[in-house]
Amino acid sequence: MKRLLSAAIASLALTSGGVANAGAFADTITDNYWGSDAHGLKDVIGDTNVYDINSAKITRVKDVLTITINTKFAGKAKSDPWAYTENNVAKGIGYGDVFLSDTWNPVGTVGDHYAADNASNSTIWDYGFSLNDRWNNNGGSFTLYKLNGKTNALNTKNSESYINCTNNCLYRNGQEVAVNTAANNLANVSNTGKTGSWTVVNGQSLQFTINVSGTDLATFSSLAMHWGETCQNDVIEGIVRLTPLPGTLPLLALGLAGLVVMRRRRQS
Repeated sequence: MKRLLSAAIASLALTSGGVANAGAFADTITDNYWGSDAHGLKDVIGDTNVYDINSAKITRVKDVLTITINTKFAGKAKSDPWAYTENNVAKGIGYGDVFLSDTWNPVGTVGDHYAADNASNSTIWDYGFSLNDRWNNNGGSFTLYKLNGKTNALNTKNSESYINCTNNCLYRNGQEVAVNTAANNLANVSNTGKTGSWTVVNGQSLQFTINVSGTDLATFSSLAMHWGETCQNDVIEGIVRLTPLPGTLPLLALGLAGLVVMRRRRQS
């Protein structure tokens, strides 16, 4: 029987790419978080058909971390071109960087959707995905940065950094949007040397993928995340516990059952 069990495990490892041995973990954050809400506009500011965020699925298989954010903003970068101009070029609203930590410390309560929370008094993020081109609707690459500063203000640029319209526009201010990679800020953020890729999937979601081997992200048992557009008209934030993907144990049971049937056939 021991040989049978060993064979079943080996068979499962081959058929599932070794997931049973290496570990596969996944969980989903739903958009129950509103964030700082000085305007009284609750969850989404502006057009919900443009800015609404639904959920974020976080998956780690071996050392590969994948984050899929379901949002109506997928494929809509450069919206509201009047909202932000850079070097005399109308940029509009782009995709924010992804921020990660192993703990989540929102200010406020579930009842008020953590409405008092913002970059100055929220979770201090440990890592950030710095996008190479946040206005690209095809996706691109990103660099993983370790955030070492004691406050988010030392590590990040907030939403005010990406809004310069003068026509009384409304947006969610005070939110962390991008890793501050300025040359004079390298004491607070450090390049891990790791890069990943991100893409816009069917105009429905943004998918970020990176191999995080050698970093804390490969071993965190819980993972908190923050993401929003550069205006943060909607924000998704929360924490998941990375528990085993369903189906691993049933696969093992199926492999054992198959081998038992094979053994009985040989004996008969």
